[in-house]
Amino acid sequence: MRVGIVGSGGVGGLLGGLLARQGTEVALLARGAHGDALRARGLHLQGTIGELTVTPAAVAERGRELGACDVVIVAVKTWQLDDVLDDVRAMVREGTVIIPLQNGVATWDRLAAELGDGAVVGGIIFVNSWVGAPGVIHQLGPIVRVVLGERAGGTSARLAAVRDLFVPAGVTVELVADVVHRNWEKFLGFEPMALVGALSRGSIGTFRADPATRAVLVALMDEVAAIGRAQGVPLAADAVERRLALIDSLAPDATISMQRDLMAGRPSELREQSVELQARARALGVATPVHDTCVPLLALQEAAARAGGR
Repeated sequence: MRVGIVGSGGVGGLLGGLLARQGTEVALLARGAHGDALRARGLHLQGTIGELTVTPAAVAERGRELGACDVVIVAVKTWQLDDVLDDVRAMVREGTVIIPLQNGVATWDRLAAELGDGAVVGGIIFVNSWVGAPGVIHQLGPIVRVVLGERAGGTSARLAAVRDLFVPAGVTVELVADVVHRNWEKFLGFEPMALVGALSRGSIGTFRADPATRAVLVALMDEVAAIGRAQGVPLAADAVERRLALIDSLAPDATISMQRDLMAGRPSELREQSVELQARARALGVATPVHDTCVPLLALQEAAARAGGR
């Protein structure tokens, strides 16, 4: 298979490097200094998974330069999606599988509306990785796991083929029949952790251990669960408790990508995740008093970052 990766940062760069290491033909979409470094020196990975440098089959700034692929992984931040839609289109042919690996609950439908409902599957990734310097991806923790499913429900032969490609590269892949449900389960922990991490400026280990910040975290998780259930997602009665137990098992010095962007003054996914969540809550008549307190405290930072960074 030829795998195209749109967005070669922490998630896309890590997956691209692991796939290229095992000999898969990988085409990376990357721009700016990061793209320049990838073309000049290759892709360097370092972290718990080890350290390696690989040379992708192709690196370009536009999808038309990379050409059609069998699998296209969309790994840009959600706020960057509009900027790459034409690039993704140029990399798609008959039978191409488009796998979004972004955080949030709106991206899959947006991509399907733009690129064709049948091409887009549901994808979820569990990993802690980021760009440490142009051309360099850092990874922390033992988890590099991808969950895949058909958006309408069930699994398929095409997803089994993707699994068989990823597993030899060192990526754990789970095929599930209820990928929408599973995505909400991840979002249930991810979005509240990002808010608490950004406001507290603390790592996961710090804010989960402090009783006051832990209480805020749980309250935010309760609100996300209420919104999901109101939308028809069958979250279990103990979904918050089970997700909290998972949070307690994460590396204590880990941080969340949206948190890191906010703390660094970069544009983040706050609007596409937390503000989108509030809009859904209002439409569904679900009260979100903790989100309504936390999100405005970060919204000014987000507005300043977008004004200066775009």
